[in-house]
Amino acid sequence: MIQAWYEGHTETPVTVTTGAELDAVLDDVVKAGAPQLVQFLTEGDVRKPHMDVGLNGERGTLRYAGEGLPSVSYSKNTGTPYPLPEGDEVIYYLDRADFYYPDDAEIPATDARAAAHEFLASAGARPTNVEWTDEQAPPTA
Repeated sequence: MIQAWYEGHTETPVTVTTGAELDAVLDDVVKAGAPQLVQFLTEGDVRKPHMDVGLNGERGTLRYAGEGLPSVSYSKNTGTPYPLPEGDEVIYYLDRADFYYPDDAEIPATDARAAAHEFLASAGARPTNVEWTDEQAPPTA
């Protein structure tokens, strides 16, 4: 079981226990039509493993923090990088907060979605279907 916090659900999270429920949350995030984030918490606790999944059309991004890791991990695009958006910064949004990501953090949205499914199925382990980097992103605004 994980809890999903995202636009429209920042006061009361959505509980996700099945792949179908996860797909419904991710589909809601995509409907925003802009780079949006959903934060997934295991046991509803930010001190436990948690992962942010950003979706923006065919692009996605991930941020993972878990027990036993020295820092936060970001998805890393090891293929053809996406061009940087206008303003030359990779920014995803949750409610009124901006979350900045490393320039090479955007990956195919299908990979980001698959990582979310792996996170759910493993009860919070860092997904293995993508490459990761332990890199500091600019602070959240």
